[in-house]
Amino acid sequence: MKITEFIGLQIFEFLYLLLLAFLPFVVLQRSVSFVILALIGLWVVYYSYKKLTTKAVEALGKTVLITGCDSGFGHALAKRLDAVGFTVFAGCLSKESDGATLLQNTSDRIHTLELDITKDESIRECLETVQEHCGSKGLWALVNNAAINYIGDVEFSSMDAYRRVGEVNLYGTINMTKQFIPLVRTAKGRIVIVTSAQGRLAVPSNSTYAITKYGLECFSDILRLELQGFGVKVVVVEPGNFGGSTGMLSPLALSRMEEEFSNMWKHAHDDVRTSYGKDYLDSQYKSVIQAAATAGPNIVPVIDAMEDAVSSVSPSIRYLVDGDKSWYDHSNFLIRIRPFIPDKVLDYLVKRVSVNTRPKPALATY
Repeated sequence: MKITEFIGLQIFEFLYLLLLAFLPFVVLQRSVSFVILALIGLWVVYYSYKKLTTKAVEALGKTVLITGCDSGFGHALAKRLDAVGFTVFAGCLSKESDGATLLQNTSDRIHTLELDITKDESIRECLETVQEHCGSKGLWALVNNAAINYIGDVEFSSMDAYRRVGEVNLYGTINMTKQFIPLVRTAKGRIVIVTSAQGRLAVPSNSTYAITKYGLECFSDILRLELQGFGVKVVVVEPGNFGGSTGMLSPLALSRMEEEFSNMWKHAHDDVRTSYGKDYLDSQYKSVIQAAATAGPNIVPVIDAMEDAVSSVSPSIRYLVDGDKSWYDHSNFLIRIRPFIPDKVLDYLVKRVSVNTRPKPALATY
């Protein structure tokens, strides 16, 4: 086998060959086998102990506010927290949406609110309503979940797109958090911020969305340190590949994305069109559809993490949640090994993952 062919193998194939190469050594060296088995055993014991000793707070009498409940994670979490006894204020972009209507008919403990986190007046009205309900008890948890997606290379993404996504994902979340900190501080509760695996791994064509998630990662870390003295916990939930299982890549969202790709081409500079070619954008849209099909089959793992972030006495600081239909989440795997490999190696692996699902520009070389 030529070295170029070997390098071109998928990560899984490479690891498989590596395992075969070292298998005789592991079998012959009993001490090595013992150490590996001991480490696996310790991890299983630790994981089991953590699960068995995890304590949940008393849900009854505690109030949670969730943004972005029209669909996806927010909608599912509202129903899950209601089921365990929390009073839930579900922020929806429209109270007339199908998701809001479903939540209104779910339980007396769920209260839907029309909330646009990009508008100060809407946030103030939400704060007044929640404050009136909570009274002196305060707000147990604020779950910042609302977000919008956008896909496009830097040269195709307009400044308007960067601002529009930033207003929702980054500045809207920051504004919500700042307004509700006093209520959460009163309850000595927690602030849960839903970022993304893309907030920890740079992937081509995702700068508009990812920089907002990178920003929230930093914001969360600083906020956690600032609020520790008040007994307030700040928790980050980082979903992996679940886009196809949420509203982010629903048929309606994909239709809008197709229109966005068309507008990208329409407003692109001539030199950008020449460099990339129309076929690039057309095939890129098809690759997005393909990527949506590889997403985790359901969002239950994310909802489990979000519920634990809200209800656990001692929640984790971060929940990196694996998605994907394959046996492992490619992006999350790279996030985990990132501290141990050089940047050039990481760049190569990221391009290997992303190039398999995205086309090449007309004049680009990989």
